[in-house]
Amino acid sequence: MSGGFPHKPMRDIIWNNYCIPKGVSVIGNVWSVERDPAVFPDLETFNPQRWIAADGTLRDDIRSYPFGFSQRVCPGQHIVTVSMYINTVLTLWAFRLCEDEKEKIDTLAFMESANAHPMPFKVLFEPRLGGWDMVKEAFEAYGM
Repeated sequence: MSGGFPHKPMRDIIWNNYCIPKGVSVIGNVWSVERDPAVFPDLETFNPQRWIAADGTLRDDIRSYPFGFSQRVCPGQHIVTVSMYINTVLTLWAFRLCEDEKEKIDTLAFMESANAHPMPFKVLFEPRLGGWDMVKEAFEAYGM
């Protein structure tokens, strides 16, 4: 099951000539929504640029739903987004992340759980600029 936890309608709902009965378990299929080939023609390609418009801004015509949607969207989504941004930027500033040539990453290997996530894989962290001492000093300055 990928994309969240089940909810139950409080009454029968008719949608596209289908009846969704009161009390049945319903899960939004985020995996399917985010893999629409009309929006993402190169689904299996790692392409962060797909989110950037021609003028360099973030595209506003595509959406991502890692925090859910509708009334049950995660209330902590903004804190998580900013925290992840800061951690990602500092990590990429300090290190080059490289695939271990001896242990290739299987990009299609996922664990089965309530929310899908990749199987563990090995990544090499190579310090940029002044080596490990500079990275350690900088991270200590940020209280990390």
